[in-house]
Amino acid sequence: MAKKSASSEDWLDRLAKINLHFGRFASDIGGVFFLAFALISLLALLGLTQGTLILLWIAFLKDWFGWGSYLVVASIGMVGLLMLRRSEDPLPWGRIFALESAAFLALGLLTVIGGRSLENVNIGYGGGRLGWGLDQILSRMISPIGSFLLFLFGTIFASMTGFNFWHHLEVWLLRVAGDEREEVEEVFDVEEKEEKKTNKKPRAKLPPGFRKSLSMPKKEDELPAKPRPRDERLPPLTLLRSERKSRLDERTINQTAGLIEKTLDEFGIPAKVVGFRVGPAITQFAVQPGFIDKSANSEEEQLMKVRVAQIASLQRDLSLALSAQRLRIEAPVPGRPFVGIEVPNARVEVVRLRSILESEIFHKARSPLAIALGRDVSGQPVVADLAKMPHLLIAGSTGSGKSVCITSIASSLAVNNSPEDLRLVMIDAKMVELIRFNGLPHLYGKVETNIDRIQGVLRWVVVEMERRYKLLEKENSRDIISYNRKILRRKNGIAMPRIVVLIDEMADLMMHAPEQTEHNLIRLAQMARATGIHLVMATQRPSTDVVTGLIKANFPARIAFAVTSGVDSRVVLDSVGAENLLGNGDMLFLSPEAGSPSRVQGVMITDEEIEKIISYWQKEIPDIQERAPWEQMLNESDMDEDETLLEQAIDVIQNSQRASASLLQRRLRIGYPRAARLLDALEEMGVVGPALGGGRERDVLISPDEEGEI
Repeated sequence: MAKKSASSEDWLDRLAKINLHFGRFASDIGGVFFLAFALISLLALLGLTQGTLILLWIAFLKDWFGWGSYLVVASIGMVGLLMLRRSEDPLPWGRIFALESAAFLALGLLTVIGGRSLENVNIGYGGGRLGWGLDQILSRMISPIGSFLLFLFGTIFASMTGFNFWHHLEVWLLRVAGDEREEVEEVFDVEEKEEKKTNKKPRAKLPPGFRKSLSMPKKEDELPAKPRPRDERLPPLTLLRSERKSRLDERTINQTAGLIEKTLDEFGIPAKVVGFRVGPAITQFAVQPGFIDKSANSEEEQLMKVRVAQIASLQRDLSLALSAQRLRIEAPVPGRPFVGIEVPNARVEVVRLRSILESEIFHKARSPLAIALGRDVSGQPVVADLAKMPHLLIAGSTGSGKSVCITSIASSLAVNNSPEDLRLVMIDAKMVELIRFNGLPHLYGKVETNIDRIQGVLRWVVVEMERRYKLLEKENSRDIISYNRKILRRKNGIAMPRIVVLIDEMADLMMHAPEQTEHNLIRLAQMARATGIHLVMATQRPSTDVVTGLIKANFPARIAFAVTSGVDSRVVLDSVGAENLLGNGDMLFLSPEAGSPSRVQGVMITDEEIEKIISYWQKEIPDIQERAPWEQMLNESDMDEDETLLEQAIDVIQNSQRASASLLQRRLRIGYPRAARLLDALEEMGVVGPALGGGRERDVLISPDEEGEI
């Protein structure tokens, strides 16, 4: 029985997964089928098309429904439209049932109009056999006249209910009675939501003094008038998904703006909402502080401006009044004379990479290292130039969107650069995110996931930086741009490609070998810009032992996703605010050129899009797969470094007369695994004794005065 139950659960899980992935496609296919079937049936009823099967179907309709066959065809078309419906709101079952009842009663009414004879029914007149049977039953139960009146008024009443006529009639009557337009719309907005039985709460009725009439600004076209021509070598943007947008309605915005003013007024703070900006995830309301009358008597008038800190201190009270999950106050908005109150939208729009790459803002960047970050609080694309940053630090808690951000940055670079112009070095200590890019021609070797090899990769990047500086010195060039310009003027000159190093989960590297990792990263961050090497690092543990002061000083460009506390936000951004983000790509981007962070909804890219990009480049450049350039260096450096470390370890132990892994870690700046291996090697050489256990140090078998080879 247990096996049978487990088997049934497996089948249910499989069906659930199939429905999750293909349910919406089945709904779309079914909707198109019903609409096409309704159209074919309508043409056949009008005598415009023929066919053996369709004529049998039309004969069936005329026999049972008569003139009501057109109502059946309309019902089939309505089913198709409902299956194509793109809305999370539940279906208005009450109105649908009313319309079906009206159609059913209309069959009886058509029978009465057609003469109530069975002969007329048999030739397709009236309401068919169903309408004739219904009329016969009601005529015997009531009377022929009563049956006619029931059909007539029942059809009219059900049709008015189905088409929501009573709602519009009551609105008209209230307007005739003299009620204000906004109040009438507000009352019926609540009634309509109750009728649909949605989970949304009814709108609170605002006093007249707090009702707003803000209008939605006209949406400007962010796409260029003429698409900018792309290099023929680059993949077309049609490989990427398009973006679907849904805008908030003005009524919701005005309601929220009125609630903000009302809540502030209840705490004695006069303020006005003077504008708003709608973004993919949040809407920012511009609140202008007012004046408080501080005069002692009526003869003197002393007005005092409301302090910005007073509004910022009411963050939790505003969250309660607006029923917002998380609310952020930007006080004040940089360069603007108002305070920004950012309220989450009911539905978050998914920002796609293609829409940013096609925008005019991205085209104006005109940089090979331009990256698409997302959309700001007003819905405008946010584009950054990695060459100007020149390095980027990303931090946030688990599931906030860090790995998706790194993935979108890598995809953005791969779409706009050929492997001859840009190479990528990917380090993924988590071993699950960046490995999807294995096989991309831009990638040096494969995505490195082994901790010991990762340190060697960072050392290779440092050596590559030093090699490039020697080439720049030889050509008397100050940066990679001038160097490539000189090289390409020569015959058979090959330009030096830019290198972007992407590191996912820096905390693991800092835990394994903190001093060595920090030394390499800081050296690269300080010097690598001129040689065309840039770093993009992410961590889910933004603490001071991971994001050290030296790292922060050399990474002026930072992105903070949702974090657990204001302390973590200060570590990343030097200010609070990231603890109030919503997650799922909601970020604060601190640009080196800006004094304060800006809020952005990050780009989302799917595995399918990544696979299309990789497949395109593999077809264009099939034979670029090569051995990682650091392989030979790893093999040589491991042997040389082991010998050097062994000599240094003997000196440390001989001079201190102490032997432990922690001592070697501190003195030699290495990780614990390598320190433990050194101790084992020294034990075989007779320098130290065996492990004693319990965390005790080993015995040192050589004296400080002993000389000679060991």
